[in-house]
Amino acid sequence: MKPSTNKSSAAKHPGSNGDEGTAYNAPAVDKALDVLELLGGSRGMSLTGIADSLGRSKQELFRVLVCLQERGYLVRDEGQVYRLSTKLFEIGSQHASTQMLIAHAMPHMERLARHLRESCHLNIVVQDRMLVVARAEGDADVMLAVRVGATFALHRRVSGMVGLAFLPEHRRQEYWKQSGESAGRIKACETHLTEIRVREYAVEDSPIVVGVKDCATPVLGSGGSLLGVLCVSHLCRRDESIDLTGLVDAVVQCARNISAEFGPASNGKTKAF
Repeated sequence: MKPSTNKSSAAKHPGSNGDEGTAYNAPAVDKALDVLELLGGSRGMSLTGIADSLGRSKQELFRVLVCLQERGYLVRDEGQVYRLSTKLFEIGSQHASTQMLIAHAMPHMERLARHLRESCHLNIVVQDRMLVVARAEGDADVMLAVRVGATFALHRRVSGMVGLAFLPEHRRQEYWKQSGESAGRIKACETHLTEIRVREYAVEDSPIVVGVKDCATPVLGSGGSLLGVLCVSHLCRRDESIDLTGLVDAVVQCARNISAEFGPASNGKTKAF
């Protein structure tokens, strides 16, 4: 009796060129995911730039890009530059756990924004990136707001480092393997992550905007698992003192209040602003 096989009946991806070797290989899917992951860390790239970055030919990527554009995952501007749309965020934000986190967090974030008169935003870790899922606006005449749907590499932002600090060790190690950073850089970052875990927050100069202090702290579940990261990007004004103790205390307390929505707070210190 000949052994049975499902190779002949394996469904092919609509955008594939029929070169799948087995039922477990999906080259077209790999190409699409490569494109999405590449553009996730870019402000936009042309077909030539994408092909060069991925080490593939323009011919084999053209149909993949057309398919992703037609399905709404990519947008292409007049200069033939491809960028991610918000569809991936929209899909992720529909997840029940994310919706629940946002629903519980928003009343606390709105109170924090009114108290500080600055905007605050809530991030979650999605695979190896940080995703902004919610924002509450303050009422200051001038303030910094982070776009809901923005994504960034964890170790390149203050809030991302906080998220990385509170991930399980095996997830951090997997992240570093994919980061492309040197062993020395990873060691230095791990030392900093240990300091963040001890303090339970980070307040540092923004790595991308001059004159901004980012204050970030984790939102933890009842078992200590990371639910998200709360962050305020504070514009440093000429007429204010450099003491940010009040800002840090308010952000940390808000995160604890959100955490308490999901179970008893680890230190019991919850209060309203």
